[in-house]
Amino acid sequence: MPADPLTPEERLAASVEEKFRQHGRTLTDETTAEIFTLTLGIARDMLEGARVGEVINDGQHRELDALYLGMLAAPSILGGE
Repeated sequence: MPADPLTPEERLAASVEEKFRQHGRTLTDETTAEIFTLTLGIARDMLEGARVGEVINDGQHRELDALYLGMLAAPSILGGE
């Protein structure tokens, strides 16, 4: 089996982009990328609240936040924002 030419970050960006394309959008569009970034920022704030409220522990917070940070990089990886 040939090696995947994409990095994990590129695969994640491509996966997120595919979801947007299914709805006629793209993260290479500045406005769409801005709204995406804003929305993930709000989700990260909620995640922080879950940590502070002890709904999740510090380790769980780090793991989940790393996923959000990976998604936040998608517009840049795709050549947008």
